[in-house]
Amino acid sequence: MNEMADILYLESPAKVNLRLEILKKREDGYHEIRTIFQKISLHDTLHFSLSRRRGIRITTDHPNLPTGKRNLIYRAVISLLKKSGYREGVEVEIKKRIPLGAGLGGGSSNAATTLKALNQLLRMNLKKTELMEIGVEIGADVPFFLYEGSAIGSGVGDKLRKITLPTLWYILIYPNFEISTRWAYQNIILTKSKYDINLHGLLKSREGIVRLLHNDLEEVVSARYSEIPLMKELLAGAGAMGTMMTGSGPTVFGIFFEEKRAAMAYRKIKDRVKDRGWTVIKAQGIP
Repeated sequence: MNEMADILYLESPAKVNLRLEILKKREDGYHEIRTIFQKISLHDTLHFSLSRRRGIRITTDHPNLPTGKRNLIYRAVISLLKKSGYREGVEVEIKKRIPLGAGLGGGSSNAATTLKALNQLLRMNLKKTELMEIGVEIGADVPFFLYEGSAIGSGVGDKLRKITLPTLWYILIYPNFEISTRWAYQNIILTKSKYDINLHGLLKSREGIVRLLHNDLEEVVSARYSEIPLMKELLAGAGAMGTMMTGSGPTVFGIFFEEKRAAMAYRKIKDRVKDRGWTVIKAQGIP
């Protein structure tokens, strides 16, 4: 292998959950869910290279991102190295734009992008379904990031059914603190009521999407963090058609049907929260 030719730059997108229902706790400790995933234009950029120096080296411009075994990229590299028989080094450089622990799937996306990259660089020719099987061992959201387009996720989020969404714009507010996914799931009170809602029917129109916005984790997170309802209020006040916390939080998004309105809301909210040190991001749903 000639060293310099084995280089790849890939974008690693964030996601939002447009709906998140927690159905029940499973025997394995995970929760059975039903969710709607969409990738958005906010992304990290990952630079992969094969190296003569053995070992896995991860570098990043983000001061708080772990670069050792706790990073899901590291676990993704290990998974493919075991399968490939490649014995030399792998270097990954991360330009981080997706906030950490924000409910936007940054770590899972990075792991999925790593599986794609090494499958290509090591010429392994694994099928997407094989990569998804490896991915779910790393994290429940990893298979979605290997999947083309948007999806309804069930199981732990790994069973995916393709859906088509209309064009949506998002304003995201991240209040610059992390929430433990484990804590959120441990504190949810599961109710017996089952949602009988026709997701496919509502997904056809933008108004329908606004009606299906719901996150079972939002109540438990909002009870502890008053920032969640405050961010939703700000987004609604700036003209969002609907607002919701994504994943286990703490990021909250507002949906807009036109880029112009999203841009106006972005400027308005950025101005309103500058003293709080919150991060405001404008992004488009990836079709």
